[in-house]
Parts: sequence; structure tokens; C-alpha cells
Amino acid sequence: MKTSLKNTIYLLLLVGLSFPIFSESKTLKFTLDPDRDDIIQYEFELWKEPNLDLEIPFRVLSNPGKIQLFIPNGYEYFRIRAVAKRQVRGFWTDLYTVSSFGQSKPKEPTKVLSRKSNTTDVIIPIRNEEGKNRFFLTENKIQVKPILTQPIKSSVRYRLNGGPWKVTKEPELSFSKDGDYKLEYQVTNELGVSDRMQVWEFSVDNTPPNTELHWKESLYQKKSIQYLSPKNHLELLSKDTGSGLDSIRFRSTCGQNKQSEWYLWDSKTSWTGLINSCSNDLELEISATDRLGNEEVPKKIQIKHPKRN
Repeated sequence: MKTSLKNTIYLLLLVGLSFPIFSESKTLKFTLDPDRDDIIQYEFELWKEPNLDLEIPFRVLSNPGKIQLFIPNGYEYFRIRAVAKRQVRGFWTDLYTVSSFGQSKPKEPTKVLSRKSNTTDVIIPIRNEEGKNRFFLTENKIQVKPILTQPIKSSVRYRLNGGPWKVTKEPELSFSKDGDYKLEYQVTNELGVSDRMQVWEFSVDNTPPNTELHWKESLYQKKSIQYLSPKNHLELLSKDTGSGLDSIRFRSTCGQNKQSEWYLWDSKTSWTGLINSCSNDLELEISATDRLGNEEVPKKIQIKHPKRN
């Protein structure tokens, strides 16, 4: 005997999640349409934990049609089976999670495969918001090596940002400070023949983005503990004043599980997907990357579930 759920489900109140997480009583509204004429009732079992051997469930009966299922405080799971005439009972459904019941299945997060630029170019163009190319140095050093068609001694005359001219054989310049640079240089051989003056204009960006974490609704605080309610949603604001923001990434650890890989942060689905998929303590790391591959030191959030008796 099968039980069918009509896909018109309304959640009045979702489960609360916190630092630690707290639970609230809630009501689920949905419709049960029997797939057989002899089904007269539906039986519900409410559970606090997914391990069915550790507790006695809270049981509820309801007639077919529109259902208002009241979930008492602390109950996080439920299952359903149909009851036919002569008290013939069907099979139990799998356990439904109260917090995510009726929600569409979250899409799979996008894995971050590579965060560092693998280009061999010393200077690369990056288009800014105005649609114009801005050239950035991809390495910390520049070494000017004259290209000679025959073995002959030569020297390089150069200057940086309009400073004094310097002469050396092969200048090697280091750039540790962010900013805009103009490098001018000219190669002269031992016969006094000079090449055309070369001019490079580029920017240096060694600073990663900075991400600020904001809650859509203010957190409730009691003593030193902050609590999340169903209205709280994590919002991220990442800024980068150099090459520009490329992506925000995250990884998580649920309970004693292995730490996940890095995934791209989706402002609409990542937070709700994380808190609905983990019923244990959760550690979340968030880090942004700019378009040159500079990575922010991850910011951490720890979310704890309350201890149940």
C-alpha cells in the first residue's frame, strides 16, 4: 500500500537554527490524496532522532485530504503510512526532515577546481566594470633580459614611475606594494646602438578580498550565547579594490564527518542547504578569491546543536 503526497505543501514555521540551534513547535500544511478508495486514515509518527530504536514516537491519526500536522517542540522527523478498511496498514514512508519538508531539493553546489591562475604571461589584461582593460602583474618580480641576435655585450637603462635613470646589465625589479607602475627601459649594445624605448604600464595587486558576514535579521543573544531563528539568513559582502572579486567559496564540516571540498557560494541556496543538511554541530569556512588568485584567509562560523536529554 503506497502513500502519495500532493506537491502543495505550505510551511508556516521552519525549524530554528542557532549558535546553538533551538527548536520551536511548528505546523505543516499539506494534502494527502489516497491512491485507493479503501484508504480511510493516515497514521503519523513523530521522532526526535532518525534512529528509530532509541525512542518511542509521538503518534497522530488524520483523515485523507488537507492535513495540518502540529510538530511539538524537539521533534525533527516524521513518517506516514496509510490505513485501509479492516485496519489494514500499509508500509511506512521514509523519514521526512521537518525543517526541509516541502522545500525543493537544493541544487548541487559547484566545486571550485582551481583557484590559482595558471597563465605563464607576466602581465595580463583584466576587464574592469567600465569594460576597459587594466593590466596586472602576475608575478612578484620582473627581470628585463635583452634579446640579442648575436653574442654582444649590452646594458639596460631604465626607470620606474618617472624616477632617476639607472643602468645595469639585467635589471630585476621586485613589487611587493600594491599600486600602478610605469616601467621605461632601453637596451644599448657595446657599440652604442640603442633599441627603441620600451614602456610597460601595469598594476600590482597582492591583497586578497575581504568578506564581511551579515545576518538578515538580528541575532537573539542571551548572556554570551547567540541564537539563530528561522528568519536569520547569512549574507556575505566581499570587496576587492584591486583586480576585482572572482568568487566566494566555502567548505564545511558536519559533526565528525570529513571536511568538505571548496564550493562556490550561492547567496540563495548555500546557507539554507548547509543548515538543512546537517543535524550535528557545523563548522563553516568562507573565503573570497580575486581575479589574480589572491585568496582570503578563511573566516569561520561554528554552529552548535543543543544537547538533548
